[in-house]
Amino acid sequence: MNYVSQIQNILGDWQTGIKFNSIQSSEYNSPKKPMKFCEAVVDSLHTPLVIRKEDIDCVGAQRSFGFYRDDLKLASQITEETNIPTKFILNALNETPVIDHPVENILLGSIENPDLKIAFVKPDKITKLILLYAALFEEKPVISPYFFMSICGNIAVQTYITNKICISFGCPESRKHGGILEDEIIVGIPNSLLNK
Repeated sequence: MNYVSQIQNILGDWQTGIKFNSIQSSEYNSPKKPMKFCEAVVDSLHTPLVIRKEDIDCVGAQRSFGFYRDDLKLASQITEETNIPTKFILNALNETPVIDHPVENILLGSIENPDLKIAFVKPDKITKLILLYAALFEEKPVISPYFFMSICGNIAVQTYITNKICISFGCPESRKHGGILEDEIIVGIPNSLLNK
């Protein structure tokens, strides 16, 4: 079994493709109302869709995709929700990537040639994935220790920018709105690893 098949086997069925600035975006439906990016990811497991700036109802995701950049306001909002000091949140935001070029659309779902795939995986499979990744590429994944913007910033954007496997334990928003189960971890896989 080649390594692409091994990775696909580890990821299982709960995965979706993500493509930034797709020229085929007009072929897909937008959501009927604005939604959180993590909601869009879960919806795209069943039906591909395209989202644009106006379709995203989450300041963290807006920031991740470069649509909104007021880190102090975002940090204050997170502090209100979590009671974690704003200074800590601002430091965490400095380590959370942002796409720095214009994003016109984001295509999600079972699509051809995505930039990356997002999957919800059980912890034992994550262990297998990390071991396989280290054996094949002598690299370790990017594992985010932060508890916010897990799917949008720490998986979708981080995987897109670094071209590495990225892992997140989720955040309250993604677990509430994104359908992530208690025993699931989120992983991002760059398409370059799945296209060899």
